[in-house]
Amino acid sequence: EAPDYGHETTSEAMSYIVWVAAMHDKLSGKGGELDKQWEVLEKMIPSKDQQKGFFQKTELSAQVAEEHPDDVEKYPSEGTESNTGKNPLHAKFTQAYSSEGREYLLHWLADVDDWYGFGGSARGEKGEFTFINTFQRGDQESCFETIPHPAIETLEYGNSNQGMKFAFQKSTAKSWSYTNAPDAEDRAIQAVYAANRWGVSNSVSDKAAMMGDFCRNDMYDKYYKEIGCQSINTDTSGGSGDKGKHYLMSWYTAWGGAADGTWAWQIGCSHAHQFYQNPLAAFGLLADSKLSAGMKADGAKKDYETSLQRQLEMYLWLSSIEGPFAGGCTNCWMGNYSTYPSGVPTFYKMAYIEQPVYADPGSNHWIG
Repeated sequence: EAPDYGHETTSEAMSYIVWVAAMHDKLSGKGGELDKQWEVLEKMIPSKDQQKGFFQKTELSAQVAEEHPDDVEKYPSEGTESNTGKNPLHAKFTQAYSSEGREYLLHWLADVDDWYGFGGSARGEKGEFTFINTFQRGDQESCFETIPHPAIETLEYGNSNQGMKFAFQKSTAKSWSYTNAPDAEDRAIQAVYAANRWGVSNSVSDKAAMMGDFCRNDMYDKYYKEIGCQSINTDTSGGSGDKGKHYLMSWYTAWGGAADGTWAWQIGCSHAHQFYQNPLAAFGLLADSKLSAGMKADGAKKDYETSLQRQLEMYLWLSSIEGPFAGGCTNCWMGNYSTYPSGVPTFYKMAYIEQPVYADPGSNHWIG
């Protein structure tokens, strides 16, 4: 799937560890393992220092850049200052979670032993746990074509002016950026919900709830444009606010900023896949009193009530007569908000797409 060598790990793997720990505590009757493994999972959450300046920003925006789903050779793709999207949730999170002081989401990929050396270790020596990234260049970029690069860009490696992002961006500053994959967060939340139902003693319900709250970032179009807009020139001055919310668990949210903390940005994702939905996690965040009370940012309950219903509807929409279902939908046709082709089925104004986000191999063939 995504890791390209054996000593990388993913947020997905950490979520399974939490799930196994919850079952262990239930079966052993002893407790304690869930709390312990949640601490392991938290290693995938960048620290305050690794997200410098992010929570101090009153608002976050990003320049719109086209995706190129047909050809990796069309990258790098640059944004434009005249077309931006603004995250309508950020101020709610900074107010509700000021003591946390960071985005409480899992970055999806890490080099456990710093084998690539982006964390500063010498060739052949075991190094420290280092956040890295791979996929950047659209649907046709398979894991064999990716260019692994550090999540914290110091310009020490690769091109002297662009660092390791020379293939993705025309210009690069010393900066940091992270991306989540919300199937992992939801799986961890699902595990805590199960533990609470089983009567497993734990101290992580508030953290799981906070994580679920932050996953509302995954409910928005990439540049917060109105769902069904079908034009890249829609809402060019900050996006459409909550009109850009599809309420599904999309493929990611990404966030980043300058190394010195002077600027920061965030994006949502226009594409939603069937297997990233988790209505059980959404239900747990609403039905479990500990989880529900732990979501402190304004609007969380209302968003998840809609999201739960929307996810279940998506399952029904994608189901075939024979039973199996796969695929998903997008708000950004061809990566540039083109008009949908005639006859394409839609789901709440989003277009059906057989293989969301990745086509080589198709994302329906991924496991997870």
